[in-house]
Amino acid sequence: MAKRRYDFDEAKISRFLKEGRGRGQGQDYKPWLTIHDVPSLGLASRIFGFKTRREHHCLSNLEAGFLRILEWSDLVLDIREQFPLDREVTRMLAGKMGIEHPRDPRTRVDVVMTTDFLVDVRTDGRSKTVAYAIKPAQDLEDLKTGQRTIDKLELERRYWSRDKISWHLVTDRDLPKLRIMNLAWLHEMRSFEHELAPHPCYWQDRCDQFLGEFQRVRSGSIDDFFMHLEGRRQFGPGESLKVLRHLAANKQIVIDLDREFSHRDRFDVLRLPEREQPRLQLVGT
Repeated sequence: MAKRRYDFDEAKISRFLKEGRGRGQGQDYKPWLTIHDVPSLGLASRIFGFKTRREHHCLSNLEAGFLRILEWSDLVLDIREQFPLDREVTRMLAGKMGIEHPRDPRTRVDVVMTTDFLVDVRTDGRSKTVAYAIKPAQDLEDLKTGQRTIDKLELERRYWSRDKISWHLVTDRDLPKLRIMNLAWLHEMRSFEHELAPHPCYWQDRCDQFLGEFQRVRSGSIDDFFMHLEGRRQFGPGESLKVLRHLAANKQIVIDLDREFSHRDRFDVLRLPEREQPRLQLVGT
């Protein structure tokens, strides 16, 4: 098998431009970099976004975690990962800063810099765009490479400042690990598309029955409630948990995302959603 080449030259950059990378919105957006374009240690991933109806290319676990936060928020309208910056502008800014523009180490060609996430959010009835760089805190503190990393981040900040777009740096210290784990757990059951069903309306019927019984129960544990569904509504083994995850993933049932879920918990840790102003963690609005 031929070894994949990850270096960039002008021909490759021209090809990416012709492919429409970095253009489009929503389902039509094409990221400048995909998981196939960069070397990986198994940390890159593709995650289907229900908000954009397309696969997102995350180049690290931190990016994947931040995507979960964005995907969950009701304020987020669109998510564009690996968004390319105009190379002529970044070259100009690097010159003003007195730093070397990022280059491919092998070809010595100036690379197209990218912002990890460019996000459209709704705030105060208006749409605005916010840019995010996602970095391990250790990269900023490394004695050998930390200053170079900070210089490139400052270049990126100045780029977005020209367009009066808020730019934020997010590190692993800012990301709520348990919440992200819970969101990933729920995401797997956002849709029943890949679940076997005896008839087309099977899982919708199960959800309706779950919600109907949910409003009648007042005590006991989640386990007790699952047993109740299996006895009264003939839920199969494991179906109650699947339905709970699906309803929670679609915000029809509320669970505490900042604590570890256990079916041995009291039933009253679950609740129906209330009408409230949505809030977005980590997004500057």
